[in-house]
Amino acid sequence: MPGPLLRAAAVAAAAAAVLSLLSAPAQAASTTGALMLTQVRPNADGADVKNGRQVNLNGEFFVIKNVTSRPVNVRGYVPDITSNGYGRALPSYTLPAGASAQVHTGSGTNRRDSNGVHHIYRGYARHVLNNDGPKNPDLRLKKPGSSDNNTSSGSITSCNWGRAADGRTYRC
Repeated sequence: MPGPLLRAAAVAAAAAAVLSLLSAPAQAASTTGALMLTQVRPNADGADVKNGRQVNLNGEFFVIKNVTSRPVNVRGYVPDITSNGYGRALPSYTLPAGASAQVHTGSGTNRRDSNGVHHIYRGYARHVLNNDGPKNPDLRLKKPGSSDNNTSSGSITSCNWGRAADGRTYRC
């Protein structure tokens, strides 16, 4: 029966097309250094403030990737958030070759979890990533020793996302 075979082939081709679209980034990220911004979740899921207190700070994060073939200590790299002056340099943490890390806004212990995901914490007591419109770019990662001055000086990679929906992760 050619009918069921043709339908099965069409379903398989459609599934392959969907999978190829899902695995492709929205836009190609780039870098001129050892680290690259690859994703950002600028707006944690749910309310930012409950009963006058900042909540779910670690639901807000960006992802950096070590694009080299050697471990890289991220200490001193400066996330420059172009809508504010919250560009505190990253703490000491050695990211293995080819590995990625979620860099969280709030506090925690820098670590690799049981699923193999690296986590770095910036220690802020409030949400700092812009989620109400594009700043072009919204976030730059700058080499160690650079200033958080909302200019491109020292930038190695950047990320734009525009208005951010609750709990949505954007590709850089």
